[in-house]
Amino acid sequence: MPQPVASLISRGSGTAGSESRRNEESREAMVQYLTIRNGRREDENWLFQLFRATMQDYIDEAWGWDELLQREGFIISLPAKNFQILEFAGDCVGSYHLSDRANHFLLDMILVTPDQQRKGFGSKMMAQIKRLAEEENKAVWLSVLKTNPAIAFHLAEGFRQVEEDEHSIMMMWP
Repeated sequence: MPQPVASLISRGSGTAGSESRRNEESREAMVQYLTIRNGRREDENWLFQLFRATMQDYIDEAWGWDELLQREGFIISLPAKNFQILEFAGDCVGSYHLSDRANHFLLDMILVTPDQQRKGFGSKMMAQIKRLAEEENKAVWLSVLKTNPAIAFHLAEGFRQVEEDEHSIMMMWP
């Protein structure tokens, strides 16, 4: 059963008067429609399609895209049951895969459907990831392709670059 993620919605300070009340009401209404759940086997195809839609161009530029290799690698390395799926008003809008390592978390992937990007869903998932990291007293590491504009998102979320190679940048929070 999906669980509401009210704690993902930032209350903020707002502005005075009726505008502040409208913003608060809007955020409260959003909570009613925002859920996160564990991935399931039947999500496998949707997850791969989301991966392809959001990452194919960047992977193709770095190494070339081989559909069969990417599909098999994705399904084997990142099983659907290990994803968290964000739903808004019953529609899947994003997902992330977080691996628990001995002294840190590795954010293997965070994806938002192209039509829902830049609407705050990535930040909502990131807030949950950071909260878990704080509870466990662990850092969060991730690797992002240099050609991926998500670098700006990660920097805005407080990640910092710690190393890089020919194609990727390794980042860490905090």
